[in-house]
Amino acid sequence: MSDQVSSSPMTKLITIIGKLPLPFVRCAGRIFGLLSLRFDRRTRRAIDRNLELCLPHMDKEQRTRLRNRRLQHMGQTFAEMGHLWTRDVTFILNQCYDGEGAQALKEAVEGKGGVILLAPHLGNWEAVNVYISSIRPMTAMYRPYKDEALDAFILKARNRAGGELVPTNRRGVMQIVKTLNADGVVGMLPDQVPQKGSGEFAPFFGHQAYTMTLASQLAQKTNAKAFVVGCIQTKKGFEMTALEVDPRFYDADVSTSLEGMNTTIEQLVQRAPSQYQWEYKRFKIQPHDALNPYKEHDQQ
Repeated sequence: MSDQVSSSPMTKLITIIGKLPLPFVRCAGRIFGLLSLRFDRRTRRAIDRNLELCLPHMDKEQRTRLRNRRLQHMGQTFAEMGHLWTRDVTFILNQCYDGEGAQALKEAVEGKGGVILLAPHLGNWEAVNVYISSIRPMTAMYRPYKDEALDAFILKARNRAGGELVPTNRRGVMQIVKTLNADGVVGMLPDQVPQKGSGEFAPFFGHQAYTMTLASQLAQKTNAKAFVVGCIQTKKGFEMTALEVDPRFYDADVSTSLEGMNTTIEQLVQRAPSQYQWEYKRFKIQPHDALNPYKEHDQQ
């Protein structure tokens, strides 16, 4: 990766990590994650609360073990970014291999009709961009980072794979519609709390989660086909897993559509639960002024 982009301490660190052997980096990242993040009380409590809410069938000891594995994967994912953002695209593709549903996904991407990739924060989602863009350029929305040097660094890294990044505004949505109508591929993050007015509540692991409606609206408008995808971290590298979205996703009723999308995300998460972003407060917004479940937990 060129050094023309202005650097910062963070970008320098990422670049240095990218020069180290990937197996070493992954191992060091897991150790760092477990040892350092265990002392991050806020992160630890968010994970514990989400596991308590979403996986109630587990006892406390099982959830603690899962939380510790999550902390390891958080460290590993950060450490891997040095390679995913600085190494040659060919090197990254050599770390990726096809898993469940990957062949069906590739056939859809290579064929006629638009394709919506719903990529929740599972495994290393940055690898999804490289994998898909090697088949057909992918368009995705992008929200700038406050650190200008890091923002420029990440933009350059993502663009080198051949994809296109558009702003998270009306102009960006128009570009995405244009891409889908031209049989293109669009990537979206479906498991983040959207801005007020851009979502509706839908079940997610048995609880109401404020969920983005944009993907459902795009599918209705363009007749695009949708997959829930993730690059799962394995000893071999990154396993590309793709689940065809639940048929309810294509229903004209938004509530039904969101249920279908969230159900498929749950199914993907169950493939590798320790690699999901349980540290994110997915249920912080609740319907009808219900109590924030994280505040309720902190008050106990």
